[in-house]
Amino acid sequence: MSFKFIVKGGVDLKKLKVLIYAPIRFRNAEAEYILALSPRLTERNLELVIMGLPGKAVLKIAEQMGIRTESGFNFLSYNPLTLARTMLRFKKWLEQEQFEIIDIHRSEGFVLVNWLAKRLNPPPAIIRTRQDMRPARTDPINRWNYSNSDLIISSNQLLKEDLITRLNLDPEKLEVIYFGINSRKLEPQRSPEEWRKELGIEPNQPLVGLSARIARVKGHEYFLKAAEKISQELPRVKFMLSYRVIEPDCQFLNQLSKSPIKDKFFLFGPETLSKISLADLLNLCEVGVLSSVGSEASSRACLEWMALKKPVVATRVGVLPELVSQGETGYLVMPRDANGLAEAILKLLKNPERARKMGELGHKKFLANFTEEMMIEKTLQAFEQALQNRDKRLKSKRD
Repeated sequence: MSFKFIVKGGVDLKKLKVLIYAPIRFRNAEAEYILALSPRLTERNLELVIMGLPGKAVLKIAEQMGIRTESGFNFLSYNPLTLARTMLRFKKWLEQEQFEIIDIHRSEGFVLVNWLAKRLNPPPAIIRTRQDMRPARTDPINRWNYSNSDLIISSNQLLKEDLITRLNLDPEKLEVIYFGINSRKLEPQRSPEEWRKELGIEPNQPLVGLSARIARVKGHEYFLKAAEKISQELPRVKFMLSYRVIEPDCQFLNQLSKSPIKDKFFLFGPETLSKISLADLLNLCEVGVLSSVGSEASSRACLEWMALKKPVVATRVGVLPELVSQGETGYLVMPRDANGLAEAILKLLKNPERARKMGELGHKKFLANFTEEMMIEKTLQAFEQALQNRDKRLKSKRD
């Protein structure tokens, strides 16, 4: 049995029942993707259940949104007896729920969920959604996992190509769906002039911003080194850091406290972000920076800068080269290259008209490729394709 959607008109012909398997411990990019996607899918008349770990942010927030959650199955246990009992209960639960699609977002428990789902009659379509730039394992079990999925969704083209090469997968079974944001939720509420006055930032003072959790992988130390170089050429420039989380193993704040330009930094954490919207904060800046040294399978921060018409200087990491067009919407530099980062930022600060045009082009690229609506439509199309692939697989087995 297959299900068709009229996706362009926004009307579903069938009410699909979908299980999203997401044992995610932290509110990371994977969690943000699910939390952005899920309410929009329920608006399209899909019945969703998000399965994850008890007490974790993704389930708590989903429940606040009115989305059904499930946390009663622990596939992360190392106790063989506990795991065996969990598998029996889970299979019985799947038989009762009769999901048409299971969308698996994490590798933990992937093989067990996939294997048990294959034993149902009829089996649901299995989708593996991957948003992790670390190399996928190439052991026989993981190869079976991926080759026996009906569709694989990757969050960027680089990740898709790596999975095809590493696991020898059929390219027809992989789809790229970029994370998308709703720009209507990112509209500044007040003018930059008003906020600058309130926050103690001088009028017309150039401001360069980095919006990310303070963590080693985000490369703040290289942004600081770049800022020191920029300050030598343009002493009036100041720098803004926006963050919601500080990871305990990151020493950046200690490094900043010892820097000769520490007074040139504005730090805006959770307390400030409860008073001023992120859009208003980012809108104060002339240039947006992503100095990451790894990860970035998807990048909400980059899209936020683009949606606000800001030119972006980013490292060649993960999805970032697919979002930023070199020399058109911003500049790309190698990770850990503080000098390259500084030179790219200086180019924009020294040529405000070029920066403005790049920001405009970035905004156009965002609207053409990376909106939340596009993410929803492509997800619905992927669900339909997964069901068709499942039906073909079952037919070939019968034949």
